[in-house]
Amino acid sequence: MKYYALVGVFFIVAYLLPLAGRPMVTPDEFRYAEIPREMIDRGDYVTPHLVNMRYFEKPVMGYWMTAGCFKVFGENAFALRLPAALGAGLAALLAALLIQQTLHDEKIAALAAMLYLTFGMAYGIGTFAVLDSQLTGFVTGVSCTAFLAAVEPRFTRRKAALLVICGFFAAFAFLTKGFLAFVVPALAVTGFLLWERRWKEFLILPWIPLAVALAVIAPWALAVHRADGDYWRYFVVVEHLQRFFSDSGEQHPEPFWFLIPFLVGGIFPAGLLLSAAIPGIRGERKTFFRSPLNRFCLCAVVLPFLFFSISSGKLPTYILPCFPFLAVLGAGGIAAYFRTGGTHRAFSVVMSVWGGLLLVAGLGVLVIAFGDLIPQFSSRRIVVGLLGICGLLSGGLLLFSRRYVWRTRFYLFFAGIGLIVLVGGWAIPAELLESKAPASALRSFPEKLGFDPATAVFITHPSMIHAVAWVYHRPDARLYESEGELSYGIARAKQAGEVPVRMSKAELAALLLNPDRPDVVFIARGDRKRKFPVEAESRSAFVNDVQAICFPAAGSGRAL
Repeated sequence: MKYYALVGVFFIVAYLLPLAGRPMVTPDEFRYAEIPREMIDRGDYVTPHLVNMRYFEKPVMGYWMTAGCFKVFGENAFALRLPAALGAGLAALLAALLIQQTLHDEKIAALAAMLYLTFGMAYGIGTFAVLDSQLTGFVTGVSCTAFLAAVEPRFTRRKAALLVICGFFAAFAFLTKGFLAFVVPALAVTGFLLWERRWKEFLILPWIPLAVALAVIAPWALAVHRADGDYWRYFVVVEHLQRFFSDSGEQHPEPFWFLIPFLVGGIFPAGLLLSAAIPGIRGERKTFFRSPLNRFCLCAVVLPFLFFSISSGKLPTYILPCFPFLAVLGAGGIAAYFRTGGTHRAFSVVMSVWGGLLLVAGLGVLVIAFGDLIPQFSSRRIVVGLLGICGLLSGGLLLFSRRYVWRTRFYLFFAGIGLIVLVGGWAIPAELLESKAPASALRSFPEKLGFDPATAVFITHPSMIHAVAWVYHRPDARLYESEGELSYGIARAKQAGEVPVRMSKAELAALLLNPDRPDVVFIARGDRKRKFPVEAESRSAFVNDVQAICFPAAGSGRAL
């Protein structure tokens, strides 16, 4: 169990401890914070809303998890990002259990978990408030339990239990992000069964998971249909069919090869260990893919990746479910490499090069910290300096250990990554990200401009409305003219006779000319002259590339 304990320590140090260190980033993190908070405020856990508009892009599981974290830990960055981190931990744990259940080797199992946790894409998404990390954890559960059930020689209690668990994972995945919960595991399992010619399993495997998943999904699915009859039409047609087939800009159309650089780049820094994994797989090329486990993992990487590449709409995060099985293959290859004995020269050279790069990077970070080359780091100079020292320490130890056994360098490689990301998570100031991290700027505006955020009318841009609503706790913030991702919710609000979030020029003019109005505050990115439909007394402030213009309640205006 000591290897699993080391993985657990790494997860706490690298994933959990830095969660609160970085400022929240717009639009994604503020969007996925505001929706669950509005759930809590409204007491409506069935129908998702964003700034009081219907928002049907995703089901509710991800929002439920975040709302639960808010209730336990408060409404803060740590609670917001915790579900994503737990999703990464779940995917790593399942990759390890998959190996433990098939190969019964704790070392290889723990190595697979560590590889996944140190894949750059897994770390970036697993410490950022989007839903892909949670989805990957649940989808990995579907795939792993389906595989373990498929290789059971007879229909036993174990096989039935695995299929029941598979159904629960499928339900949770569907409630997080929709039909990918079924598509991604189905591709992997179908490819594996065809390769292994396990024809009988096609008739056995689907039914128990499907029944369990439907039983878990049905209460919410029926409740949301009763609450809003258009939910399923929008979710199925727009968010699934149009995303797969449509070339419209809203669905992120990209060429076939678009995801390849993200697959290759997303495995680093753990990808440095390919210097061991690739020779290991090549050395056992006659037997490596005779293993049912390795065959299944290859299918779980290649087939979903091809599916997402064929799809018209693409985002880099879509391929994250491929990475746990890439980690299993990598761990198997590395184990094969070190079983052969020898000098392990390729591994040694790569570790030395990595150590040298860390030394150079550490020196560079120290120069930035104490040389005032980037003024935005001045507020966190000490933490940035510690980050540079961590780079020097990690790189120096890797170089110093080049004559030690390979296991020592393995431990130092992962320990160095954990130390660097722990400190690095606290080294990023809001000033560096400017308008991408607007919370500190928004909090400064009430004092600078003299308005009360509880009573002012906020008007903003689609890219900023999530942050404005979150920071000021004002889901009634308004958009000026453009609609962005809220176009569906605005159209539905108009149909229902509700106040839509979008404000026209005429509405803004009427508001500014109203002598009984409260303060009106316009917030947008960039410092430039804004044209409004009326001339009115105003005060403005500009902080971190965020501009606020306040029209005081006592001001008067005249039509232009």
